[in-house]
Amino acid sequence: MQCRLCHYENLLEFLNLGEQPLANKYPNENEFATEDFFPVKVFFCPTCKSVQLGTAISRERMFEDYFYLSSVNTGLVTQYEALAQTLSDAKFVVDIGSNDGISLKPLKRMGIKAIGVEPSINVSKIANDAGLTTITAFFDAPTVQKIITEYGKPDVITGLSMFSHLGDPHDFIGNVKELLTDDGRFILEIEYVDTLLKSMSFERFYLDRISYYSVTSLENLFQQHGMYLSDVEETAAHGGSLRATVQKKGKGHAPTESVARHIAYEREALTPGTLTEFGREARAQISAFRAKLEEYKAAGLRVAGFGAPARVSTLCNFGQIGPELIEFIVDETPLKQNRFSPGTHIPIVPMLHLKEHTPDVFVVFVHEYFDVVKKKLSGSHRYLFPIPAREVT
Repeated sequence: MQCRLCHYENLLEFLNLGEQPLANKYPNENEFATEDFFPVKVFFCPTCKSVQLGTAISRERMFEDYFYLSSVNTGLVTQYEALAQTLSDAKFVVDIGSNDGISLKPLKRMGIKAIGVEPSINVSKIANDAGLTTITAFFDAPTVQKIITEYGKPDVITGLSMFSHLGDPHDFIGNVKELLTDDGRFILEIEYVDTLLKSMSFERFYLDRISYYSVTSLENLFQQHGMYLSDVEETAAHGGSLRATVQKKGKGHAPTESVARHIAYEREALTPGTLTEFGREARAQISAFRAKLEEYKAAGLRVAGFGAPARVSTLCNFGQIGPELIEFIVDETPLKQNRFSPGTHIPIVPMLHLKEHTPDVFVVFVHEYFDVVKKKLSGSHRYLFPIPAREVT
């Protein structure tokens, strides 16, 4: 397999997650028989320090009808409100992959001109209905020309938790460069490879996301397009992300010390040996998670889940965990309710379901927001984090 970013030929396969469904396609009962599964193997590029999936699904199939709403995540709302404050000097912001307008809303309150670009028809309608100007389209050359013609060129472009979804990052960067003012900033936020490794977050590998980035891989990629990283910082978004600021060469400021420091660190930390050990540990961790659920079942305890993000699909299909071990999953996203987890078909229910069905144990699938989860759940429960499998209070 060839690296999508730097074209290196001999990638290291370090993890095989088996056959996986599309993680953000929550089926109803009538769709069980037609659900598709694809092989998910995870590879490491030792040259540019990126991680990539071996299977790529059409972006149109993946995103034109989508079930993830960012604003349901109250922790993420707070983080993006804080990001908006750092953009107070912006004249015009374009947010790519704007979802339901989570980052547009605080910018609008601040009086900053801002529009979104969102390919999911159902999700972009939610944003537009809320008065958050959103173009329903993929971010491609025609969309760029539409924005320039109707709105002008932005001095800030943001791409928050969407860059890993790209089928062709080279084409995307060319479009960003065309749209952005010469002295403008492209701010992207991605799940950071190093954080994924340290936290054993193999459940975050799923078919929505094709590539997973390090600072080294981002620097290599943007250099190919006459752009450079002017700053990077680690943030709390999605359990640990990397926020990078990218500018055109010769038009911005000198890179901060943080860029060089991260690249030097990755030279030693991200190696074939590191990734091979990660794959071995991932297999051990999913076995331990399943064993803990089987222990609860043997003890006669009722188990439910809280939160049905895409990672539920990876965990449950990799571990072959279905409703026989997790009775149902509570999720506050209306689009997911009264549907089922991809592949393993665990019922997804609203909070009201708890009035008549009280579990003994909650598997917290959104463990990075555990403090928020505990406030939402009343009564006496035990809580289990899945990876590594451990009870928390």
